[in-house]
Amino acid sequence: MSLRSISVLVISAVVGLALFAGTAEAQKGPERTFGGKIMLSDKKFPSYAKSVPAYVAAIKKQSKNQFWEDKTKQTWKIHFAAFFKKPLNDIEVVVKLYDTSSGNRMLLASFEQFLDQRGQTALLSQFTLDRKLVGVNKHVLMVLEVQGRAVASGKFKILGTEERLSGKVDFSDEDTKKNDDE
Repeated sequence: MSLRSISVLVISAVVGLALFAGTAEAQKGPERTFGGKIMLSDKKFPSYAKSVPAYVAAIKKQSKNQFWEDKTKQTWKIHFAAFFKKPLNDIEVVVKLYDTSSGNRMLLASFEQFLDQRGQTALLSQFTLDRKLVGVNKHVLMVLEVQGRAVASGKFKILGTEERLSGKVDFSDEDTKKNDDE
C-alpha cells in the first residue's frame, strides 16, 4: 500500500468520525434528553443556543416547578417548552391542566395550541392562569395531547396567599336598627 492511499484512508476515517459525531450529537438533542416532558419557567425559554449541550443546560437551568402569584394581577404567567419523543403528525395540540392536590385529577383548564408545521419535536409557548378561575395553592399536572394521546407531561405548583376570613362580622348601626324595627 502506498503512502498516498494510507493518507486518503486516514482522511476518510476522520471525515467519517466527524459525521458520526455530528449524528450522535443530534441524537442527544433536547428531544432526546427531555422527550415526553414539559419544562416550565416564569421567563421565556431560549429558542436556540451555540450547541445542543448548551441548549439542554440552559433549559435545565431555567426550569422550575413552583410559581408565585402576581399579586397585583392575581395571575400566574407560565412559559413552557414541551419536547416530544417522536415528531408529531398533527399541528393541533390540546393542553390540559389538572388539579392533583387532593390525589384525584380534576380538570382545571383546557386549551388548544397550534404548531407551525407537522413533524415538529418541540413546542415553546406560554399561558396565564387567573386566580378567580383556578384558585390558589394547587398541584397541577399539565398534559399535552395529540388526537387524544398524551405526548408530553409535567407537574408544577401555583402558590399564593389565600384569603383569610376571620369569621367576624361587623354590622353598622343602620343594619341593627332595621332588625330591631321588624
